[in-house]
Amino acid sequence: MIFENIEELEEIVKNNDIKKASNLIGNKKLKTTKTKKRSALMVSGHNVKHLNKIDEIKADIVILNLEDGVPREKKEIAKIMIAVFLSNTEYLNKEVIIRINPLDEGGKEEIKFLDRFSFDGFRIPKIKDTEDIDDVSIITDKEIHASIETKEAFFNLTEFTHPRLTAFYIGIYDLLNSLNLSHSIIDHNNPLIHYILSIFSLKSRYIEKTPIGFVYQQYKDLDGFTKWCALQKNLGLQGVGCITPKQAEIANKIFNDDLEFAKIIVERFESTGSFTIDGLYVDEPIYKNYLALLNK
Repeated sequence: MIFENIEELEEIVKNNDIKKASNLIGNKKLKTTKTKKRSALMVSGHNVKHLNKIDEIKADIVILNLEDGVPREKKEIAKIMIAVFLSNTEYLNKEVIIRINPLDEGGKEEIKFLDRFSFDGFRIPKIKDTEDIDDVSIITDKEIHASIETKEAFFNLTEFTHPRLTAFYIGIYDLLNSLNLSHSIIDHNNPLIHYILSIFSLKSRYIEKTPIGFVYQQYKDLDGFTKWCALQKNLGLQGVGCITPKQAEIANKIFNDDLEFAKIIVERFESTGSFTIDGLYVDEPIYKNYLALLNK
């Protein structure tokens, strides 16, 4: 936990007491840890109970959320509370990304306010073109993550080559709305959803950006979530979005790679050249794949 007692903080949020919240902003410089990006867990900025547990959450990325899921009347206090928690925390063994509102709906102002605090980067929703990324890069030096939720962004994905743009999240529900497609296509056996995820994965990797899969909204259906994780991993995605800690734990397990086996392959190839192990013939292409896995 970040704070031992959160009753005052909860009362501040309930009353939208901006002044009182601002007085609680600290001066600590948060240090974070780079991760495999297997799980990206959403935590709403106005939910003090959840914010207070971000140090305990077993997720590779914590997305501090100001957009969907935060009521309009709570967005300002949510922004301040994110600042309070960031500035009162010294270390988190995960990455911290802030998901702002669309740039023309207060997002730019949120970046300007929060940029002075220590965390990894901003996630920009509903981007349409490279100008959106350029606008963000002017006002922050932090990493930029982008939500691919519009048809314009999806079909022009390889144009988003800005060096500080490092990760993409596919917002499948908004994307399908943009394409005028029914959410009913989100089915394990539907080839169209396989195609959409495959294109997202391949285009992201072509420009060397990390592709992160969609949030599975049926949060109580852990079997269904597990199946979607397995499918998205097989389609080349690096991890998935999550809305519960249990989802994050499952994602971490499924998207985890067998690094011990990779080490065996790399070390033996570098010492002896081509060889066979457990029925696998290891030559240079196989070696390079496992080497890339270790480097990643």
